[in-house]
This record gives sequence, structure tokens and C-alpha cells, in this order.
Amino acid sequence: MASVVSFTFNPFQENTYVVYDETGECVIFDPGCYDATEKEELRIYLHKHDLTPVRLINTHCHIDHVFGNRFVAETYDLPLEIHRGEIPVLESLPQTAAFFGIRLPEPSPPAGKFIEDGDLVEFGTTSLQAILTPGHSPASLSFYCEKDRFVIAGDVLFLQ
Repeated sequence: MASVVSFTFNPFQENTYVVYDETGECVIFDPGCYDATEKEELRIYLHKHDLTPVRLINTHCHIDHVFGNRFVAETYDLPLEIHRGEIPVLESLPQTAAFFGIRLPEPSPPAGKFIEDGDLVEFGTTSLQAILTPGHSPASLSFYCEKDRFVIAGDVLFLQ
């Protein structure tokens, strides 16, 4: 059975998700960890629970969701996975940071893999179906786990 843990990171109060199962493999969605303290919080959680990150995915590439991309990619040797429609958003991060008057702690790596509508994200014994959910961002993706009945929706849905 898949489990989901969330972390609230950065000045925007973004939600980072780690989805894992009994095999210990996990996927990190939207690592918004902005500073060393937040990065360490994520690293310690993964280590304490013997989790092995096998995929790094952005549901979309707004600035608050990508602050920790380079940290996760380099720490766990993972390519960044996004929908190709998010490339312009990813490439505009320096301008977005300037607009908000914030420092971009480190540039996000470019996408190393692309996820399309309907693709399956598989790890351990878990399978998530990618669903294109544009609106909040040009090519936002949501990820549905039919077996365990949950969805990782980025900023398409908010819990109140």
C-alpha cells in the first residue's frame, strides 16, 4: 500500500509530497525546499524511514515547486521529470524570481525525462497514472493511484 507524506516548505507555503510503499522506493513530487534547513528536513525524513528516491517529478514548474529540484536531483542522482509543456515555465524561473523580489537559491536542472497524459509512473509495487490538468499552469499534471485511491494534484486542488 502506498503512503503519502507532505512537507510545507518555502515562503509560499508550498506542499512537497513523498509517495512511498512497502519496498522503500519513493517518488518526490515538487521539492519546494528553499534553504538548508528545509533540505535537511527532507533528507532526514527519507533516511530515517529507509526510503530510496527513484523519481523526481514536478506537477508543474512554478517557482515555489522547484526550489529543491537541484538538491534532490544531485543528492539522489535523479533526472527531473515534467510535462514538456512546462519547459517555458521552467526556463522563465530567473525572471519569475526577479518579479517576486526573491533569490532563486540554485537553478533547477533542465528536464531529463518527459511525462505525457496517460503515462504510468511506476515504482516499487505502486503505479500512478499521469493526468494532464492544465489551468493553474500550462501543462500541470496530476497523478492518480487507483489502487490506493489518492491523487497528487499539485496546485490544481487545495485542501481546506
